[in-house]
Amino acid sequence: MNNKTKILCLDVDKKIIDFLSKNFDVYNGSLGTKVNVEGVESQNLLLNFDLPANIHEFDFIIDEMDKPALKDYYSDEHKHKEITSDKAYYFYCSYPTTVFDPVPYSCNILSSKLKNKKDRRLINILFHDYFYEIKYFIRNISNVCDTKEYVYSNYSHVNHVYGKRLHGSKVHLCDSKISKILFNGLLNKITYNQIYYHPTIWSGETRVNDENFIPLLKNQNDEIASYIYVSTNDITFMFPQMEVEYKIELLETLFNEILYKHFSEYFPDIEQKKWTENPIYYLPGHSNLLDEDNKLDINYQNNKIEVKRKIEENYNKYSFLHKILTETGDDLVNAIKEYLEWLGFENIVIKDEEAKNGLLEEDIQIKIPGKGLLVIEVKGIGGTSKDAECSQINKIKFRRSKERNKFDVYALYIVNNERHIEPIKRKSPPFNANQQQDAKNEERGLMFTWQLFNLYFNVENGFISKEEARSCFLQYGLVDFTPSSIVNLGKPHKFFQNNKIICIDLNDTEVKVGDFIVYKENGKFRKEEIISIQVEKEEKTSNNNGKTGFELSNSVPNISNAYLLRSEE
Repeated sequence: MNNKTKILCLDVDKKIIDFLSKNFDVYNGSLGTKVNVEGVESQNLLLNFDLPANIHEFDFIIDEMDKPALKDYYSDEHKHKEITSDKAYYFYCSYPTTVFDPVPYSCNILSSKLKNKKDRRLINILFHDYFYEIKYFIRNISNVCDTKEYVYSNYSHVNHVYGKRLHGSKVHLCDSKISKILFNGLLNKITYNQIYYHPTIWSGETRVNDENFIPLLKNQNDEIASYIYVSTNDITFMFPQMEVEYKIELLETLFNEILYKHFSEYFPDIEQKKWTENPIYYLPGHSNLLDEDNKLDINYQNNKIEVKRKIEENYNKYSFLHKILTETGDDLVNAIKEYLEWLGFENIVIKDEEAKNGLLEEDIQIKIPGKGLLVIEVKGIGGTSKDAECSQINKIKFRRSKERNKFDVYALYIVNNERHIEPIKRKSPPFNANQQQDAKNEERGLMFTWQLFNLYFNVENGFISKEEARSCFLQYGLVDFTPSSIVNLGKPHKFFQNNKIICIDLNDTEVKVGDFIVYKENGKFRKEEIISIQVEKEEKTSNNNGKTGFELSNSVPNISNAYLLRSEE
């Protein structure tokens, strides 16, 4: 006698069938496949579901509700094989129907057949799809007046929980232990197509949430994307969608951690005595250890909450660095102001966008002690700057000089160019040669926000001081934030040992062991210590001329230019 637990799988992936078949008696069934009826003149159709005759003997149903398969119409598949009366009913599809979907009707048939199951509650495991309904027309081909209409949904076999169609992938655990057991580690693998409302029941004269409905996952709007529903006749696990390997992982957890333990009567053939994990049968000290384990889980969750709080706090503190690369208008101006305050500028004033006389004003004005006045125009654009945009700040410079009766006004144009593109893919610099030369000739500066973003990290990593960086804002032409502490050595002409050894032709620049090779990577300066020097295969402690090999503490990329940072002796 076969005592294996019977599981009815409906349209489930073969990998899941193989996984379940190791321990269970699995029937590989179907609620039907959609039929392509486009261009078919005679659209009389039959259902094509596959359900076992002894369906009432099954304790589990696993249904893949997302059924995208589509088959072509073959007339031989849609003919009654035996007709013993004067009636022959067919499903009828007419224009403009192009696809016959048998699933909702088959769901209703499945629901009717399961009413014969009386011994114990059915356990449904469903990987959901969005809710939809179909109206069916069934007619007797011997009497066209004998036509019936029915409306069923793909949820007709489910204890219906109302909801709405919604697609997303951001979900979080609900406040229940079972939620964490099932989905911890799977949250970023999930998508959902449907969300569900918590069902309510009457309690006195008011309706309250049904406690037999347990949410497992919610989306970012706290709408339910997965649940367990315990009713009189069945228990439903409604799961979201994920790749098949993660479905197997989820099913394995479900059986091992929940079903074997709490529904052991459903598994007479399972050798592992999961009932021993019922609190009634705990071994001495086991309960205390479980409490300790639970406290660790609580501490973990509290730590996660604290880390998330710190992440949000950190984002709020430094979000201006992202804004200078993404925003335009007032938001960009305010982000630049916050950046300038971090850099140590004082007396920063955001000017009105337009003066009363209709003349354009600068966006930002800074009084610099001992230097004069810095006027800045800030612009966020989709492409690169036109000549007129680059030079507009020059007119404001001369206006301010006339007002002050001094030629101590510095002008700077800052652009967030191609702001809809990832910064490392933007044109750099976003000014052509003529624009840069004109800026030098007219004694005004050009700068772009990707420079400022990288400058932040170069300051924090000690390559350039805030004071030196501030002085660069008064340069003419394209502003250069290359630190004065580093010396240009030129382009390496050879790389060896996975770029841990580089060769440079020195020209009257002394380099010693212990100094640093500095290079730029994605706009940021990096450095590696020189641990040995070799000239014509001879080890040296220093060198200042000729082809020289430098062994570095770590490998470097194929850098186009190398700089020297002298060690502090």
